[in-house]
Amino acid sequence: MPPMNQTAYLVTTTRSAYGTQTASGETALRCRFRYITQVNLNNIETTDADAMAWFEPDSGVDLHSIIKFDGTHWRVERVTKPVDFETPNVHFIKVDLIKYGVIS
Repeated sequence: MPPMNQTAYLVTTTRSAYGTQTASGETALRCRFRYITQVNLNNIETTDADAMAWFEPDSGVDLHSIIKFDGTHWRVERVTKPVDFETPNVHFIKVDLIKYGVIS
C-alpha cells in the first residue's frame, strides 16, 4: 500500500435550478496524490487522467466523486480496487482523476 501521508477533501455538492454546482461540505481524507506528467509507453496500463490518488477503501470515494487537493477540484473517472489474493480484502483504492471546473 502506498504511504497515505497527504490530505485531500471529498467535496459534497448541490446544484441550483440553473445547474450551478456549489460545495456544501468537505470531508478530510488521508491519501497519496500524484500528478501525471508523463506517459510511459512501455506501461501496460494506459490512462487519460490528469492525476491519480490512493485512498483507504472505506473513504467514501466513488466514481464521479469530487475531490479537492491543494486548492484544485478533481473528478473521479475510474476506481480500481486491488484485492489481496490471500484474503478477499481490499487494502486501498486507486482513482484516476480529471481536473474539474470551479465549484463555488
